[in-house]
Amino acid sequence: IFDANGVSTLKDSYDHLGSMGRLIIYGFHSNLPLGRSMLSPIEWVKMGIKMFSMPAFDPMDLTVSNRSVLAFNLSFFSEEIEVVTKLFDQVCAWLEAGKLRCPHIVEMHIDSIKESHELIQSGQSRGKIVVKTT
Repeated sequence: IFDANGVSTLKDSYDHLGSMGRLIIYGFHSNLPLGRSMLSPIEWVKMGIKMFSMPAFDPMDLTVSNRSVLAFNLSFFSEEIEVVTKLFDQVCAWLEAGKLRCPHIVEMHIDSIKESHELIQSGQSRGKIVVKTT
């Protein structure tokens, strides 16, 4: 199970793992504030509360149930050009072969950057938002 949501789904994601299942965490979207109140002190307090309600994974339970929890931060791959290029080429090959389908994509021009940012902060976006510069 790939989980980019964070505290709102981590426990359920883990609970759905079968024997030899893997939970791969690569984001904490639901931990972040949405909308215009992003920098308000109340939102920062809410984020702190969410951090304390984060599930803990027991190493003994992981071993006995034969399950794994892995995590990574996509930001740290920015300098791993060779690795990312190989992975990107593989994904492109799968797309061309029809083994993968593209998600819903909203394209917006850079002139609409404010609106694109508001869309993603609203929590109402679906799929990916691509900001075009040309």
